[in-house]
Amino acid sequence: MRKVYTRFVTRQGSTKVFKTRTGSRAAVRSAPSTGTTNDPTTIQRLDVSIDAGGALFLLPDPVTCFRDAAYHQAQTFRLARGASAVLLDWYTSGRRARGEEWVFAKYYSANEVFVDGVRTARDVVLLDGAPNGDDGDVNRRGQSLLPRRTLADKMRPYACYATLLLYGPLVRGVVRELEERMQKISVFRVGEPLDVLWSMSGVHGDAGGRVVRVAGKETEDVKKWLCGALRGLVDVIGDEVYSKAFV
Repeated sequence: MRKVYTRFVTRQGSTKVFKTRTGSRAAVRSAPSTGTTNDPTTIQRLDVSIDAGGALFLLPDPVTCFRDAAYHQAQTFRLARGASAVLLDWYTSGRRARGEEWVFAKYYSANEVFVDGVRTARDVVLLDGAPNGDDGDVNRRGQSLLPRRTLADKMRPYACYATLLLYGPLVRGVVRELEERMQKISVFRVGEPLDVLWSMSGVHGDAGGRVVRVAGKETEDVKKWLCGALRGLVDVIGDEVYSKAFV
């Protein structure tokens, strides 16, 4: 756990999760059990505390899981009243250039936000690469009557999904602009899925926090949307620092 005043966090490249290999070698130490898979799993944990008046801007590149990879992520953010945070968590379908699209074994990501010790937001994503049918329609033997659906069947046509958590006085301008954009959105039928879809909702117990969810057909589509949506952060962290998050 660490306390920060103002911190901007990004990465030099996407988080790449390599293929899970059954068994183990003497030179390789298997990851501890996570309760989500019996195979060795790549694990990442982050626990951050932010004092009043402090801020954390966590804007990493997306997680990309290789074929048969298993990934488990748990992130906890503890904010004092008056602290600010922009927390981006996103992932891609895989290495599409290599023909790998939604073919990883398992992806689990949990994000929790506490304000003054009270949990205001909890977002969990669990994607299982094992195909399954619909439990609602079965025959007399208990077998599914519908064809088995793969993860790709469920996630397409989108190849990138993002969750954005916004909280605190330093992001009020960003929230205000997103609310204005949402008010202009009209609900209508479309002939085919849009390139980018997004939604925004409040967090439990505090009207100032927001959760934004984005889906895009291409990772670059989502990155471009995020870059525009968070442009108001330039006034807080400066253009040079901000540009590093979306190069």
